[in-house]
Amino acid sequence: MLVIMSAALHASWNLATKKVLGSLGTVCIGLCAASLVSMPFAVYIILSEGLLLASVPFIIATGIIHAFYFYFIGKSYEIGDISIVYPSSRGIGVAGTSLIAATMLGESISVNGFLGIMLVCSGTVTLGLHHAQDGNTRKVLLYALAVGLTIICYSCLDKVGVGLSNPVLYICGMFTIAAVLLTSFVAVNHRDDLIQSWKKKKNYGIAIGLGSIITYLLILFAFRQGPASYIVAVREMAVVIGSVMGFVFLREQLTLRKIAAIIAITAGLVFIKIA
Repeated sequence: MLVIMSAALHASWNLATKKVLGSLGTVCIGLCAASLVSMPFAVYIILSEGLLLASVPFIIATGIIHAFYFYFIGKSYEIGDISIVYPSSRGIGVAGTSLIAATMLGESISVNGFLGIMLVCSGTVTLGLHHAQDGNTRKVLLYALAVGLTIICYSCLDKVGVGLSNPVLYICGMFTIAAVLLTSFVAVNHRDDLIQSWKKKKNYGIAIGLGSIITYLLILFAFRQGPASYIVAVREMAVVIGSVMGFVFLREQLTLRKIAAIIAITAGLVFIKIA
């Protein structure tokens, strides 16, 4: 249930990001909002429970990776459709995380689990790659690949890091570092976007920030209870939700290929459930 709730929220804030065409200024407002909202809780946890120093390198590393993650998401939605960016990046993230979790984290994957992960991967990638003929879409897919690579990095990193820290404290540090880094970059290189976002798009920014921090907080709690490979795969239910949102709210075409891919993802989730 934690992962399913996270999937719905994840698809929602990605839709909001697409609605503002991936505005990096708006994304920065969201990161800052998420940091400010979580900071009082993090301070309380530090004062009451303390901070394990072993968790600090993981918090710093995931904060840096998430700064790149949000940057590449913004650039992807600036020129690409959600029906291309979202499934492609998530599919890459699932496949890579599963491989790394099995080889480096020592997690075992059953036959049903492996089949489920492969179905999820094939469905998500199919959703994204059927538009890959033109040059603009190839550029979008490169950005989506970059998003997927950051997903692989932070998923495996956070699986270990959250075991050393309270999830709320961990995610506050992550968002604060990402906010400082990305906002500094945008303030220097995209100042007009940042100013216009504050004037006209701050509500979208707040929705993106709160949606993303709640989304990942749910995932961090899930990481404490189950294997990363299965959690990241089941989370790809967000691809189905995002595809429906694209069809309903953005009037994107729902093709037979998309329907087949959604069925593959759903079947994969069932296999993972019975693994």
